[in-house]
Amino acid sequence: MSGTPRKWIARTYREGDEEGILELWKAVYPDRRYVPQDWLAWWRWMYRDNPAGMGVIALADHDGKIIAHTAEIPMMMKIGDADVLAAIGLDAMTHPDYRRQGTYAATVELRRQESQKRGIRAEYAFRSKFSYAYPGLSGKVGMFDAATLPKVFRPLDWRATLATQTGNKLVMALGPAAGRLLTAVVLRPAGTRLPEGMTLSQADRFDDRFDQLWARVSGRYRAALSRKKEYLNWRYVAVPDRHYTILASGRPDAISGYVVFSCADADGTITGLIAEVVAESQPVAEHLIAAAVQRCREGKAALVWGARLADTPLAAAYKRQGFIAAPRSKTKLVTACAFSPELDAELRKPDAWFLQMGDSDEA
Repeated sequence: MSGTPRKWIARTYREGDEEGILELWKAVYPDRRYVPQDWLAWWRWMYRDNPAGMGVIALADHDGKIIAHTAEIPMMMKIGDADVLAAIGLDAMTHPDYRRQGTYAATVELRRQESQKRGIRAEYAFRSKFSYAYPGLSGKVGMFDAATLPKVFRPLDWRATLATQTGNKLVMALGPAAGRLLTAVVLRPAGTRLPEGMTLSQADRFDDRFDQLWARVSGRYRAALSRKKEYLNWRYVAVPDRHYTILASGRPDAISGYVVFSCADADGTITGLIAEVVAESQPVAEHLIAAAVQRCREGKAALVWGARLADTPLAAAYKRQGFIAAPRSKTKLVTACAFSPELDAELRKPDAWFLQMGDSDEA
């Protein structure tokens, strides 16, 4: 049926479209378990409660049936020396019966028109597995390859880790012993210690101290989401379907860094995920990563995932804490576009980007 011509129109979101969007979700991701009220709570958090404004949603509609969807969430982003209104594109999907009919290009074009009316000046997105089969698709809608986000992981239980990553019986038989030896000899994490007078504490919310930290460190980055408390509280505290732990290092009146992580059951295996680390120095970053790993270990996690940008202090901190580079196939690929020459020039520099797992829809 995928080659059958269909009559459909591209239009923007209307109040009440959520039910039709959920039905599209079920058709595209049939293996997921859906609890409608939980999905709607997530949808409202993602698209309505975002502090930078309502999400921009474009749909393809065939006689009242939603058959394609693209969207983006407004975000304040530091590009070059300025904070600008940008957006992350996500949740692009087409019903299996309507693919290869131009729905993606049509809905992206409409979405972009609406975004520019809203004052959005740049976009970025992480390519999904559904777009890999169409290598030129991003270019057709004006996006360029901007950066890559390599994943790293730290095995805490080698047998459970290997069970989630391979089905090879020989690897399963020999791997755990080899992994433990590798950890003992090569991947032994370095010791960490905070500077004198600093302590580590858990926070329930992000407050002014986090804004002050971002003001001090943001000058290092040329392309990064603005990590201020309004965004951080929405992203990690208000989110309805995941619990994150926040650890901050520093003194009562000022912090030197923080880590945000979660530890949850994923298909029967408890897995940790470090969503982001922001720190004034590499030693502080190392201490925060080590603390997050220890909390995940106490939670019986088999492994902990993170992401690092090559040749940065954060990459070195992960490496010194025993994290291993994941296979290249797990690297997150970033595409982008900007609506002015100066912003475009900044986003085309791969080493300008500051990205972490929390910047994607995987965390």
